[in-house]
Amino acid sequence: MLKKINFFNQGGLSLSKVGLKFLYIGVFLLPSAPVIAGFTLFISLLFSNNNNPINFFRERKNNVFIIVSLLMILSCIYNSFINPIFNQKETGNLSWISLINWIPFFWCFWGFQPYLEKQKVRRMVGKLLVIGSIPVIISGFLQYFFNVTGPFQILNGLIIWYQKPIILTDGLTGPFNNANYAGSWLTLVWPFSLYYFLINTKKSKRLITAIICSLLIISILLTNSRNSWLGMLISIQIMLGFETIFFLIPLILLSFIILTFLISVLPTSIRNDFVSFIPINIFNNFPDSSIELSEAYPRLEIWRFTIENILKRPLLGWGGGSFPIVYETLKGKWIGHPHNIIFEIAFNYGVITAVILSSRISLYLYKYYKLIANYAVLKINSIKNNLIFEKAWFSSILFITYSHLFDMQYFDLRISIMSWILLAGIRAAMI
Repeated sequence: MLKKINFFNQGGLSLSKVGLKFLYIGVFLLPSAPVIAGFTLFISLLFSNNNNPINFFRERKNNVFIIVSLLMILSCIYNSFINPIFNQKETGNLSWISLINWIPFFWCFWGFQPYLEKQKVRRMVGKLLVIGSIPVIISGFLQYFFNVTGPFQILNGLIIWYQKPIILTDGLTGPFNNANYAGSWLTLVWPFSLYYFLINTKKSKRLITAIICSLLIISILLTNSRNSWLGMLISIQIMLGFETIFFLIPLILLSFIILTFLISVLPTSIRNDFVSFIPINIFNNFPDSSIELSEAYPRLEIWRFTIENILKRPLLGWGGGSFPIVYETLKGKWIGHPHNIIFEIAFNYGVITAVILSSRISLYLYKYYKLIANYAVLKINSIKNNLIFEKAWFSSILFITYSHLFDMQYFDLRISIMSWILLAGIRAAMI
């Protein structure tokens, strides 16, 4: 029997209209002006906090994040004062500053939920994400095809669009500092554009949404991000065939691996012929078989190093922000992060913290999936569009979650903020 839930809830707590408007403004500005967006979203959170009758510390669902926060603070104390690995002059207050990447976002997760309990609010968030990302697409095309490069700054550096010059093997970045970050943002937005294409029956609106979808596909391909390519394909599968997700997603992954292998073993002459009509920055994602595995996929060596050093300090880690210092000290090379968010948390704050946080987020994803699956079985026309939207939200948060297993886009303010908004949305849907 279907559980009674507010999955397609149009009601919810009495909210401040001003706070809701600041939420919308923040989401719209997030891809193009993240600092200003962060300020408006902070104001939205203040209104939410003022209107929420439940105290953060008294709400049971926040206990996990309180425990994780305490463990992170304990790690900072231990690594700064009790058993520091590096001189404080070398690391400064980096361990404490790194807490900003986590503890404030736990508050965001709680504070945005009263807004996002309403599906109509989440639909508006999805729409504003798509509209607000159009400048990202335009800037990326200007960068890639017309060599319009920056960086561009306005308001005394408050807004920076990097628009890096593209060298031979680079991908499209647009206003982002990194092509993988740009690819992740565009793929995060992609399911919502597909949702609006699927539900619009008016020819004019369908044409507009079809154009936006096409531009997003091209932009994602040009970012040169394999993570994003896979994410786009998986999102299509979730949106169009949710019931077969556990069969077809492994099939897509297996096909991608086979394709990578087949292209890698092609003779050089044939590979060169491919480059004549496939951009080299895309083709270079499939390394030549003559290259050693560790050289073709350097993340494997980074992950090996990370695991080895997690085991040396498993309880409280090495301290926030310590990975590049440890790696450079021991390996003589600067690497910014482990390219895996679970390894990042375990390395910095300990295995217990990583297990608690990752398992809780995985649980939210699983429960959200089960809710959508329950409704998908019913085939009720009256909830069809609502169901498609929930699939889009699920696709977006699923992509951004699994993509962090191969990279750390989280350190881009836009992606970290949006990740927690999406996560707050799935938690709010299950209230």
